[in-house]
Amino acid sequence: MREYYEKFNAIFDSIGSGLLVFDEKGILQKSNQKAKEIFHNISLKYGMQLSKIIIKSGIKMTIESGIYEVYSKKLRKNLQFIVSKKENFIIIAINDITNYKRLKKNLENARHFARLGEILANAAHGLKTPIARLKMTFQMYELTGEKEYLKQLDHEINNIQNIVRETLELFRTTEEIKLFNLKDIIIEVIKEFKNTYSEIDFVFYCDANIEIKSDIWLFKSAIFNVVQNSVDAVLMKRGKSVIIIKLLEKKKCYKIMFADNGIGMNKEEKEKFLKPFFTTKDYGTGLGTVFLERFVIFQNAKLRVNSIKNKGTIINIVLEK
Repeated sequence: MREYYEKFNAIFDSIGSGLLVFDEKGILQKSNQKAKEIFHNISLKYGMQLSKIIIKSGIKMTIESGIYEVYSKKLRKNLQFIVSKKENFIIIAINDITNYKRLKKNLENARHFARLGEILANAAHGLKTPIARLKMTFQMYELTGEKEYLKQLDHEINNIQNIVRETLELFRTTEEIKLFNLKDIIIEVIKEFKNTYSEIDFVFYCDANIEIKSDIWLFKSAIFNVVQNSVDAVLMKRGKSVIIIKLLEKKKCYKIMFADNGIGMNKEEKEKFLKPFFTTKDYGTGLGTVFLERFVIFQNAKLRVNSIKNKGTIINIVLEK
């Protein structure tokens, strides 16, 4: 028996994850070497209370069966907890994911700056059209002196200013990570549009109170630009203008759906939907969808676009729970 016990302890200690075994009252029965390394600020001993270990480590989490990711300031580590709670015991497996989180962040930054490099490479090309129109309009004003060309000049100058402003905003690196309510932000965005476009029927449907932890500025920018695209699309088509936004909770995800009865997109336009500086609008910058793409990448979400020319467009943002 002693030989088997020693073999069991050797295997238990060789496991790459930290393991803590508690009885039904939350009293520590056994811990392996990896757990002792992770909880280096605590001397893990038989008989310690689970709550005491959690408090001393500066970890905030509920001890229910499931998988949790937490950050401990005291341990200076990102940890993944896998909790298995049974009638007579509790087993907790802990993985130190600090390096993984750091690598993931570095990869996200690399992908983000690679995308920004592509945007800058296209910036000169994107500015060619409004600058050429600006020169032509100015020449027409010099020839005719008609005030109508002054209005066009104002439009073109504003368009160039918007391109410069939105390009600079894309280089914003300061994140405002916080827990916020999706419904509140969407309602706030819709309200801005309702005040400006009274002729459009905005319909918002929400079946759940959903909160996520993300960059609130980036989320709002993404939602704003999706709605702005829908507004532009419905205003370019005759008839009643309707924009429907739905916030839905599914079994494994949350879904934000945008639907409009605007001019829609053909196959070529749909393929270029996320391409910087691509726009079908006279005074569009073609940068709005980049904010949407940034949020999708940042949040590890999925984007689905369905559109039929002269019928309308449906855009779905799918967020994992």
